[in-house]
Amino acid sequence: MLAGIALATAAVGLQAFGAEIADHNAPLTSTGAINEEVTGSRISARVRAVHAAKAITAMKAGEQERVTAKGIFIIVEVAATATWEPQQFGPPRLLTAGGRRYVASDRVDPMSTITHSYIQPGWWTEGVAVFEIPPGELPDSRILLAPSSGFIVEPNGPEIEIDLGLDETAARRLTSTAKDVYELASRN
Repeated sequence: MLAGIALATAAVGLQAFGAEIADHNAPLTSTGAINEEVTGSRISARVRAVHAAKAITAMKAGEQERVTAKGIFIIVEVAATATWEPQQFGPPRLLTAGGRRYVASDRVDPMSTITHSYIQPGWWTEGVAVFEIPPGELPDSRILLAPSSGFIVEPNGPEIEIDLGLDETAARRLTSTAKDVYELASRN
């Protein structure tokens, strides 16, 4: 009986300890809204606009490449500056109201996105993050931006979360008026 009580106590203690470790490693998130400057420990970012398209064209290896969405492309215009030293974004993510996370599309050449550029202190760098999602996932979504950490896993790394300002009506309007083709500017 004492052994059973000891095991139960140990199990509860381990669960509590595990939850504390998970919380301890969570990113330090700064939040804001579209057109608002959101500042984290190493970067500041602002979402300027959100667009939707059925296809995207961009220059790749000197040729125009067209990619058609399986769902819909969501193009998020982002501006960012570094706090003290040059930074590069890791892959942006789109967080939906239902808790799903979509990583920026790998079907778009990174040379055409905000992740390619180094973000310098004191200078605003502009670019886009492109997501390919089912249209129904867009309402109440947010973009998550974080500096690239390379191969090192950084506990409590900085993260910026910006609400895209798309309620049900705005999301439906955006997807119903999606451009047939959105041309990305090459950043090379």
